Amino acid sequence: MSQGPPDILKSIPKVEKVLGWAAKVPELKGLSPARLLKSTRLVLNDIRTDILEKRRDQPPKDEDILAAVTKKALDLSRAQFRPVINATGVVLHTNLGRAPLAKEALDRVILTAQSYANLEYDPFLGQRADRLTPIIELLTNLTGAEAALAVNNNAAALFLLMTALAKDRKVVVSRGELVEIGGSFRLSDIIEAAGAQLLEIGSTNQTRLADYKKASLDPLVSVILKVHASNFRQTGYAGEVQIEELAKLGRERGLPVIADLGSGSFIDLEPLGLRETNVNEALKHGAEAICFSADKLFGGPQAGIILGSHHIVDQLKNHPLARTVRLDKMCLAALEATLLLAQDPKDAIGRIPVWRLLFKTSEELKAEARRLKRFLGPIPGLKLTVIPTQSQAGGGAAPEQNLPSFAVAIESLVNNVPLLEEKLRRQSAIVVARLKNDQLLLDVRTIDPKEYPALKESLTFAWNELVGQPVVIAD
Repeated sequence: MSQGPPDILKSIPKVEKVLGWAAKVPELKGLSPARLLKSTRLVLNDIRTDILEKRRDQPPKDEDILAAVTKKALDLSRAQFRPVINATGVVLHTNLGRAPLAKEALDRVILTAQSYANLEYDPFLGQRADRLTPIIELLTNLTGAEAALAVNNNAAALFLLMTALAKDRKVVVSRGELVEIGGSFRLSDIIEAAGAQLLEIGSTNQTRLADYKKASLDPLVSVILKVHASNFRQTGYAGEVQIEELAKLGRERGLPVIADLGSGSFIDLEPLGLRETNVNEALKHGAEAICFSADKLFGGPQAGIILGSHHIVDQLKNHPLARTVRLDKMCLAALEATLLLAQDPKDAIGRIPVWRLLFKTSEELKAEARRLKRFLGPIPGLKLTVIPTQSQAGGGAAPEQNLPSFAVAIESLVNNVPLLEEKLRRQSAIVVARLKNDQLLLDVRTIDPKEYPALKESLTFAWNELVGQPVVIAD
């Protein structure tokens, strides 16, 4: 009589037994008992799951279990914030840290972090200075804005604007723009937390200028807010009022029009087929203040940028909340370096990573996909092909607007491809890829050629773990 899963499960070594083996492994000396216990339980739980789901018909050999526990324990003992190979094709992947920084920005961060810096000190005058002065000068030069401010993210920028300008007053917002910005945080929550009252106008799909005109007659209204659509697009019978129309109404009624642009594009993305409100255009259209994220289409570190009139920005600078959302020296160093690059947009396309990734041509991407396929080489049991696919800007930018790209598609005739995707995420060099139509896609738009060796090693380890073969990495 053949053994069923319950009988096979009984043959899995007990936790205490495996911990006894682990105590004799030199590489594990010095690791905390809690870390070893967690690693052992994770490995044994994976074995149980594989047996119950019939991915294996018996437990691995004792030495293989010990090797897996050793690897897991060493992986868990490393820093948990680690680089990730982004094979999704999503350039601004929020879960993966959004914009990778330019080399110049990285160099400035290292120099600033490892020493003292003139953060709030003017060496020429020998006295205290404003930490934002260099950033403000670069932002106003780049955009032509009267004044500027930088805080620690765009949600903080909007919160500061609403607190300083609309506390105990009303903010006019279209119902179609009451977005959720990720992590279950909604625009309405930010406005209410700022002590302001939300005045919704229009309908979900249609808001007209007449709606704004009627609402702005309310004596408690202090701000008209225009919000970027973020991660969604309305199609069909839908309409909104543009910034220039709102700015004209704001001037007539003596109300500031604030535009939350979200992504903060400084370059023309029309050649890519992407439609995003440009920062300079929004200012020219008359918004009294705008805010956006520096770590999205601008390609810098996490920060929220506010541009606008002296009248508005001075109120923000002098508000007590401004100190609670200020940037530290490392973020300021990265932001300054990125702004210096952005002063020459044509040159910056090749030097700011996000811009470079977005502007890769189909010919370049196809050639890169072919190179990656050759580099990965033949892997027994896997079929690798180069296929056209679609990338995205991501990060709430240009939703539902795709960029043509190429990927190495991985297929398997003997194992479940989703399991390979899961194994890749659990390697020392984490690989996050995309599943589509029973294929695992490695989109080369977001893969740096410098990552090819680590990607190959992770793929080889993951595949051999699935098929139970010794790990061999070909040259």
